Amino acid sequence: MNPLRISLLLLITTFLNAGISAQTSLFVPRNIRKAYEKGTRSWDGKPGARYWQNRADYVISASLDPKSHRLSGEETITYFNNSPDTLKMIRIKLQHDRYRKGAGRAGDVTAGDVTDEGVRIDWVKYNGAPVEEKQRRRFTTFMDIQVKENPVLPGSSVSVQVKWSYTLPAGEDAARECVCDSSSFFVPYWYPQVAVYDDLNGWASFPYTGLQEFYNDFSNYDVTITMPAGFQVWATGEWQNAADILADTWYQRWKKAQTSTEVISIFSEKELRAGGVYKTRQPNAFRFRATDVPDFAFGTSDHYNWDAVSTVVDDRTGRRTFVSAAYMSSSTDYPQVARIGADAIRLMSTYLPGYPFPYPVMTVFNGNDGMEFPMMCNDVSTAPGSPMTLTVHEISHTYFPFMMGINEQDYAWMDEGWAAFFDVLISDSLSSHQLGRPRPYSAVAGTEDDVPPMVRSRNLGTAYRNAAYQRPQNAYFTLLDHLGYEKFHNCMTAYMDRWKGKHPAPFDFFQTWNEVSGENLDWFWRSWFFDWGYPDLALQGVVRDEAANCQVVVIGRNGNIPTPVQLKVEYSDGTSDNFHHTAGIWKDGKQNLKIRIPQGKSVKKATLGAVTIPDVTPADNTWEAGR
Repeated sequence: MNPLRISLLLLITTFLNAGISAQTSLFVPRNIRKAYEKGTRSWDGKPGARYWQNRADYVISASLDPKSHRLSGEETITYFNNSPDTLKMIRIKLQHDRYRKGAGRAGDVTAGDVTDEGVRIDWVKYNGAPVEEKQRRRFTTFMDIQVKENPVLPGSSVSVQVKWSYTLPAGEDAARECVCDSSSFFVPYWYPQVAVYDDLNGWASFPYTGLQEFYNDFSNYDVTITMPAGFQVWATGEWQNAADILADTWYQRWKKAQTSTEVISIFSEKELRAGGVYKTRQPNAFRFRATDVPDFAFGTSDHYNWDAVSTVVDDRTGRRTFVSAAYMSSSTDYPQVARIGADAIRLMSTYLPGYPFPYPVMTVFNGNDGMEFPMMCNDVSTAPGSPMTLTVHEISHTYFPFMMGINEQDYAWMDEGWAAFFDVLISDSLSSHQLGRPRPYSAVAGTEDDVPPMVRSRNLGTAYRNAAYQRPQNAYFTLLDHLGYEKFHNCMTAYMDRWKGKHPAPFDFFQTWNEVSGENLDWFWRSWFFDWGYPDLALQGVVRDEAANCQVVVIGRNGNIPTPVQLKVEYSDGTSDNFHHTAGIWKDGKQNLKIRIPQGKSVKKATLGAVTIPDVTPADNTWEAGR
């Protein structure tokens, strides 16, 4: 190679690396850097000038036999390739193949739910032509369709049609889905779905094992679900044909609830069993439509109660969300759920995250889990306890990962951590400070199970929950304390404005908050998300400062993860003071902090810490005179 050309290439490489290092002091994996170099993402935290993402339209007709638990469906997928790449295959997710014999699973499943075929594929068509089995490759929970002879060109769309069926798993260990009783079902992960093809990794390659959750493209859905007479269906999206199915009395209740601020019973179990709720005693086809959502789930029953109410989510436009609770009569906590859901959605829209709730519908279905889907939750009864925290947590997922298309298979902390953060503060506010408690992080912090969240979630097993929930939840509490509500809220809304309906990755999050806050927060991101370590402050003692003529409380930083300083000092005269510093007090690497006590005061007792501040050694957080 020409020496001049070699020098030029070295200069260009040095320039690119210098540009990256000037933007962030954090370690950026080489594969992630490529997206920023290509311009699909920008180092100011915004989508790049060349950002793109693919999408699809789904038209689905399905039915479920309550007796055999057999679900059957046909679908037409119109897939839009907005990428600059020519796609020679299309990857389809068959997530129920988790129950196919030989599939990898994160946990045990009931043996009777495992079958030889998993999802039965009757036929596949590509642009109207049959796709032979030799053109399909089934592996883990994917089916790759080879289209080399007629590839998906950049900027084009293609049609994929599939006819399929499978039997719902009935075991109590069925992850996130529910044969709830003999005639009640919650049904997720149920249709063949195009996998994500993105600017970071190409085709998503991690199978559904039952642990890591969502990563889906934003799509439009037109779904019709046929059920036997007497069954109701609740689903993602807005119900299109209620007037055709409900008898007038119950249709008027449903219609009134769309704008009611008081909870209305659409129907009770007694009414449903008595008959008359529906116009006919024939099977009904329930039609739902949803736009720009990353998934579709539904629930159905012939004996559930249905409560509904609505709430304003955008004061500027008056837009409302229709909130429902569908539940069995034995779940004595569920009559509270519709009210809790509406109040929580209102508070989320105006307080935290302080962004208008994005969906027109939210249904909490009485299932066997605590699990979110777009406009749907599968929530177990918590009776005799309050259903508030669970309800709030699952509904708050509407923002992350649904409005913000998080890759939860890689970075679950980008959505589970936020939901864990919101459920504490929203529940605390709604319950007059009776509910809402941080998840325990201190006990696991600094152990081998405390893996830094930037390690991909797909690579975690026993460390998954701490990395997804506990550690990031505590990080977000620390960040709120450091920035204060106004700046925190500004960062949050800017992040949402930039990445709503898109696929933000960690550095998009980090860099947006750095830019909008006006502060380089790399010291915070590094400690909480990249480094091994733990949070630990200690009261090292109370000393006399003769020059200042006062006592000084000395606080040491024994751990490397920065946390706020919350100190309560009780004096010998019966008075007390509280002192507070945000975690920013440690950002420059100092190892101790000296807090001066007012002149003339004598410290009787000093106590360090608060419920939202993790600390691995609470025993050294108290000092008393004479001990």
